[in-house]
Amino acid sequence: MVWIVAFSVSINVLLLVLPFYSIEVFDRVISSGSVETLVGLTVIAAFALVFSACFDTLRSRLLSRFAVRFERYLAPIVLESTIVDATGRGDGRAHDLANLRELRTFLSSNTVASLLDAPFLPAFIFILFFLHPWYGVIALIGSVILLAMGVVSRWVAKAEIAQAQHAAQAAQAALDGIVRHSGLVRAMGWTKGAVREFMDLNDQTLSPVVRASERVYAIGAVARMVRTMLQVAAIAAGAWLVLQNEVLAGSLIASSILIARTLQPMEGLISAWRALASAHEAWKQVQAAAAPMLVRSRRTLLPSPSGRVEVKRMTYRMATVQRPVLAGVTFECRPSEIVVVIGPTGAGKSTLLRLMAGLERPSAGTIRLDDAALQDWDADQLGQFIGYLPQDVQLLGGTVAEAIAGFDEDAGDEDIIAAAVHAQAHEMILSLPAGYQTEIGRDGNRLSGGQRQRIGLARAFFGNRKLILLDEPNANLDPEGEQALCSAIERAKARGATVVIVTHRPRLLTIADAVLLLRDGGQLAFGAPAEVLRRPVTSPVPKPHVVSVNTEHQKLSARETAR
Repeated sequence: MVWIVAFSVSINVLLLVLPFYSIEVFDRVISSGSVETLVGLTVIAAFALVFSACFDTLRSRLLSRFAVRFERYLAPIVLESTIVDATGRGDGRAHDLANLRELRTFLSSNTVASLLDAPFLPAFIFILFFLHPWYGVIALIGSVILLAMGVVSRWVAKAEIAQAQHAAQAAQAALDGIVRHSGLVRAMGWTKGAVREFMDLNDQTLSPVVRASERVYAIGAVARMVRTMLQVAAIAAGAWLVLQNEVLAGSLIASSILIARTLQPMEGLISAWRALASAHEAWKQVQAAAAPMLVRSRRTLLPSPSGRVEVKRMTYRMATVQRPVLAGVTFECRPSEIVVVIGPTGAGKSTLLRLMAGLERPSAGTIRLDDAALQDWDADQLGQFIGYLPQDVQLLGGTVAEAIAGFDEDAGDEDIIAAAVHAQAHEMILSLPAGYQTEIGRDGNRLSGGQRQRIGLARAFFGNRKLILLDEPNANLDPEGEQALCSAIERAKARGATVVIVTHRPRLLTIADAVLLLRDGGQLAFGAPAEVLRRPVTSPVPKPHVVSVNTEHQKLSARETAR
């Protein structure tokens, strides 16, 4: 930036060559008739303009490289902020990285060059006053007029862009939903309706943009007219002053050139106010995303945990819901223990697992892993010891192997296969068209629900996981798959891992060491399965939901429920 400013100073100083060249030619060469003087002045002016063009090119290249370095520096910070606080960034709003790219484009544009040239306006006005006070007055009046027009242009652009951005969020949210659920839209015959809905929202986005462009362009056209009229006024005033013998003839041309050079950056900024307003809004979003990451203190890396989890008087509230999602939950999971969480829909079971995974922070109370509160762990270190399978299995795009390993740079083929074997998904993966190199598509949309569940389970078991959190892991599994799941969970237990499972189906209760019963966000019971499930009928114990596949499965489920 120091060199960019230095080149800007040089460019603006060298641009003074043309008006002073005009003065010297008209006032010295023409009066003296010296061809040698004309040649010498022309050579000096040519060299000065060549250097000015070189400096302008260098400044443009430096601005482009500065913009790239700006993005490269902030991109990892902004992306990390988005990952850490994805829900806090808002739905439908342009991604912060898109805002960062917009800033990079703005920083390398001619608008920034105009901003850098604008501070030299007072110096040019001073020179015009030096040539003659009338020239200075004309330039000063023109600057005030263009400044007022710039304020109006900024106000118009800001108002319209704010309206457009609000509409763009709604349009983007609708588009994301349509694309993500395109199969459902097509199956339900909603294609034309979805297109119509998106186009209506998109029109609401485009209308204010078009209005802003039209109004800003009209103001810019008036600004160009004002600048041209001021040049005409400077020439007329100069001619009158020459006739009155108050100035020399060269100042007439010099003043016109200087006035044009003085007002040109301001005229450019009037047309660029829309880009300025958009860049300013993007900068606020990027700043809001990056600031928390820049002030975040480093966490001390703690020893590898054994897997003991203690939840003590934990309460969780959402800002949009008056009743707490969870209230006063207290229990403890010991290493090599399987805890099954049951309860009716809306009891807070999935929220409990998100809290235990460190994805949310309790409103009150604590969740500790080996005596250390989850928020005291370094997030990346904590993630190495937690295997999490959400209810809606989310698979990263790419191959099956990449979906299991995620972004673990140290993952080897043997580690990936070991996780798949542990989840008893190895044979299923080998049956896919390309085995572990099979492309799964966006969010695993090329796989069946059961295949996604098995691969998600392998991902949860991948690595040295001490705490495994499974939310409805058997939701899409047949009886054979459930049996394989139970075997995988018992092997994880034998390995020393603590396993917490949310389920509505009774099969997993047969391998549980403890059962946690939730209802309406409150804890009704925690203890051995026999104790919890033998509660009186009057107590609000949820009945397990059994999915019948065939007669043998029904008999097995009945025996498991009785057990």
